[in-house]
Amino acid sequence: MRRDETRKDQTLDASRREAPTDKLTFGTKRFGELLIEDGAITEADLSAALERQRSTGERIGEALVNSNVIAEPEIVRALARQLDLEVFKASEIADAQPEIVLTIPEYIAKRHHVFAFAREGSTLSIAMADPLDLLAIDDVRVATRCELKIKVGSGEEIDEAIARAYQSATTGQHLDDAIEGAKLELASAESGTEEIDEQELRSKAADAPIVRLVDLIMAQAIAEGATDVHIEPLVNSVVVRYRVDGILYDTLTPPKKFRDAIIVRLKILSDMDVAERRIPLDGRFTARFEDREVDVRVSSLPTIYGEKMALRLLDKSGRATNIENLGFDAGTLEAFRSGLRKPWGMVLVSGPTGSGKSTSLYAGLSELDRTSKNLTTLEDPVEYHLARMNQVSINVKAGMTFAAGLRALMRQDPDIIMIGEIRDLETAELAVRAALTGHLVLSTVHANDSAATLTRLIDIGIEPYLVTSATHVVMAQRLIRRICSDCKEEYEPDPVAVKALGAERFKGVKFYHGAGCKQCKGRGYRGRVGLYELLEITQPLADLALANATADTIRQRAMEDGLVTLKEAAIQKVIQGVTTVEEVLAIAAESG
Repeated sequence: MRRDETRKDQTLDASRREAPTDKLTFGTKRFGELLIEDGAITEADLSAALERQRSTGERIGEALVNSNVIAEPEIVRALARQLDLEVFKASEIADAQPEIVLTIPEYIAKRHHVFAFAREGSTLSIAMADPLDLLAIDDVRVATRCELKIKVGSGEEIDEAIARAYQSATTGQHLDDAIEGAKLELASAESGTEEIDEQELRSKAADAPIVRLVDLIMAQAIAEGATDVHIEPLVNSVVVRYRVDGILYDTLTPPKKFRDAIIVRLKILSDMDVAERRIPLDGRFTARFEDREVDVRVSSLPTIYGEKMALRLLDKSGRATNIENLGFDAGTLEAFRSGLRKPWGMVLVSGPTGSGKSTSLYAGLSELDRTSKNLTTLEDPVEYHLARMNQVSINVKAGMTFAAGLRALMRQDPDIIMIGEIRDLETAELAVRAALTGHLVLSTVHANDSAATLTRLIDIGIEPYLVTSATHVVMAQRLIRRICSDCKEEYEPDPVAVKALGAERFKGVKFYHGAGCKQCKGRGYRGRVGLYELLEITQPLADLALANATADTIRQRAMEDGLVTLKEAAIQKVIQGVTTVEEVLAIAAESG
């Protein structure tokens, strides 16, 4: 790598005399001198910064900012005034086209903190943190062979622009490289009746460019921590979207003519029928990326523009998260742990798909004694791996359902059982029976809140007295995005949003959001945290369930007894500065 850069530098040195001359001249004044002349700093400030620069190797501007002598925006404005330059705005990053960004080689952009964002004829518009860096200007002129129009900007903003734009531009370039030279033209899905030879489909999907393209899609998804990948056919194109932290983001847009080849490649990997495009299909495969092994569940769905693919990514190398890091408040955590310490009974977690139910149960299991107890799980699929625990994967096609596995498991002398999901009467009956015969049963149920979980089991067909006798703790949960810690800043949210959550709750509260940076890819959020609504089954609540009370009635009584609702948990996360007002509005609307 260093040899290559040396060679590039030698090439630049050799060609400098042939480069076009820049129209902008700066005279002989140095950076610090201009700041003194503008009254932004004193000579003593500059002397101290120069001393710091000698010991740290920082640029003079960085030394001044890091010494708290001057804020970076002041440096930018002072330089712009002195040199009669425009100030580079962060909004100009979004308008930069990949081919313009790549005009400056990435290693030069990073070395000199220079970003190309526009071009008109032979004039290239660039942003620089130090427009008096003549070596940088010379390097950029030689590398681009363009006249330069310079704007001065914040070093931090320029570095973030470089990181974000070059990653995006390089991804697009990889996509172009992946499909370059591929000569594919599969029959249009709109025709519907045309037969395509299966062997021909397999052959075209095995072309090296398509293989590389699918590999790129999977590698990028795993690297970004995506939980799902959607490949969606549109009228004239295909869009690949990743779900990161619960939100879908567009990433790649391969040409339409490669749509069917991508789908067939994924079908081959998933052992699905490549010739069948009229009905939904399911499959799976394993992807390995660096030191991670990911189980990929694949589902196809016929649409009017062709087949859509949805891929669920489950990291098999994942380890159970420490329960302290999930976002529990002290009271809820103690109540959850209390339920896990019971010798028998049921601990149920409810919430929609992707709300972190399994993660919470595994975090709880990781705290239990696995040496003197026999722990067994039934899952579809196994999501985490824990030592000294028997983990069984459900295989419906082979007849290994939750109910069949639970019947077999009861003959294995279990102490603690985790069931991936209670979704039918037979599984529910077996789970309740196990809980009432001396076993601790942990499971998940699809329900909107904790009170609705109780009534859900009754609706499935379990007698109310059995539900209330067997169940100790029911916990509903959701996930919300955390503010990125690297770009977290104070802000003023929309007053309407604050009012919707109850403005009186936020008197004197400072609100935060993420400004967007390279660590969070400009999204302002990075990672998620849990919201928990934990219901302990007390006698008054059991009496209501036995009387066939509605979920709303049970919930209202629980709130009178001190239930912390999902909405309240969300509001607390805003007050603590963990998330934003906008992020919790959906939870508030759902919770009423």
